[in-house]
Amino acid sequence: MQKSALDAFLSNYPETVLQTLNDCARARGHDIYLVGGALRDLLINVVSVDLDFAVTEKAIDFTHEVRDRLGRGTVVILDEENDTARLVLEELSLDVAGFRKGARTIEEDLVKRDFTINSLAVLLDDLVQPDREVEIVDPLGGFTDLKLRVVRACPGCFDDDPLRLLRAYRFGAQLDFMIEDQTSAQIRARSALIQTAAAERISFELELVMATKQAYRAFKAMQETELLGQLIPELFEGAGVDQPPFHHLDVMEHNLLTLEFVERIIDQPVIYFPRSYNMVDEIAGDGEALSALKWAALFHDIGKPAARKVNVDKKRHITFYNHDEQGADQARQIAERWKWSRRKTKRVVSLIAMHMHPFHLNNLMQDQEGVSTRALQKICKRAGDNLYPLFLLAMADSLAGQGPEKPARIEEQLEQLFVEVERFYRETLVPAAAGPKLLTGHDLITRLNLAQGPEIGRLLEAVETAALEGVITTREEALIWARKQLEEG
Repeated sequence: MQKSALDAFLSNYPETVLQTLNDCARARGHDIYLVGGALRDLLINVVSVDLDFAVTEKAIDFTHEVRDRLGRGTVVILDEENDTARLVLEELSLDVAGFRKGARTIEEDLVKRDFTINSLAVLLDDLVQPDREVEIVDPLGGFTDLKLRVVRACPGCFDDDPLRLLRAYRFGAQLDFMIEDQTSAQIRARSALIQTAAAERISFELELVMATKQAYRAFKAMQETELLGQLIPELFEGAGVDQPPFHHLDVMEHNLLTLEFVERIIDQPVIYFPRSYNMVDEIAGDGEALSALKWAALFHDIGKPAARKVNVDKKRHITFYNHDEQGADQARQIAERWKWSRRKTKRVVSLIAMHMHPFHLNNLMQDQEGVSTRALQKICKRAGDNLYPLFLLAMADSLAGQGPEKPARIEEQLEQLFVEVERFYRETLVPAAAGPKLLTGHDLITRLNLAQGPEIGRLLEAVETAALEGVITTREEALIWARKQLEEG
């Protein structure tokens, strides 16, 4: 792994850029090292477009000089106090930093980093010489940890930057590595320190976790070290909160398992949506939709502890009326705490608020042996861009409940319902929205003497529903129908 990866280094990056970096350092009498995540990725045969370098001193001046020699690129000062700059080129980005916190050698610099797998270095001069033996500087055994696929903390790393408590799980999820036992113990002992990290930095790291295929495993591991309780106390309010016999887990564990089933469905969609798996592929290819879906899965029942009621007269019958709305409000508060964008907040909150709708619609379908046009239109309109994710969330929610009184065939029914909803949306609603409207707001004002106000919107929606149901087909029929609705109140 080591030799083949390092030998291939020159073929992956512009030789002129690397040679210029090396020449500039030698002219200054300094050493320059490829370090950190860039070297880690190289050693596991991953080509990164971001390269990290460490120089003995004056990294910012050095980066400007490299820019001048190349005659292109933009220098961005990342941290003047810690002497760190970035050279942004068209094809890649180069981060250059001076040795950390008074370190005089590369070994001293490396032990001040976050995790051993990022505490590796190679002299650039060795890399750019094709026939030279390359030695990896590895003061903490990071190369062995890389081969063992473990994340191990460097000495004192969490005290230097508490965000690293969360970053450990981000690396674990991205690389599919396990957190080493002593590192997990350190995280447990220091978990409260995460409260001192900036909300934006926490949000960024969590989003990187959600972007992986291992989000459930990461959140489950965070739960075990109590870091998750520090980050999302609302989730832990569901610990020990029992549910009706539809379920086999308490509320917190059910939320976590729902996230796991979202990832299972995304990984093998044909198992869960055999007739409509293309819908899952569409979500999987949309990073924004997939992130919102995963967050909604993790949070979908956080409103249950506050909504829980026990009816003693009905054999301790447990209810969670309005837990969807309660959960949506709590998710909105979490989003505000983590500085989410309005768009992201809206998508997640809407999914949580609507997560019971497919189940209600499924009950109607079973009772009435079909779904009305009005009901199909309503769920499509309200879900909007969340229509496909909503049904995937419902499927994951159902799969995460395996209690003794769970209705038989419910996942099969949910998929059948989605097939009908998706067909209605594609064959009826989309063409209707693209075609000319039978009536406009202007028509209602001029022909029916209506004043501006919310009544116009309600009446136009009713006209659209009547058209979809085939009750009206022409503009004049629509006017007559609308006038009759007004007369009947």
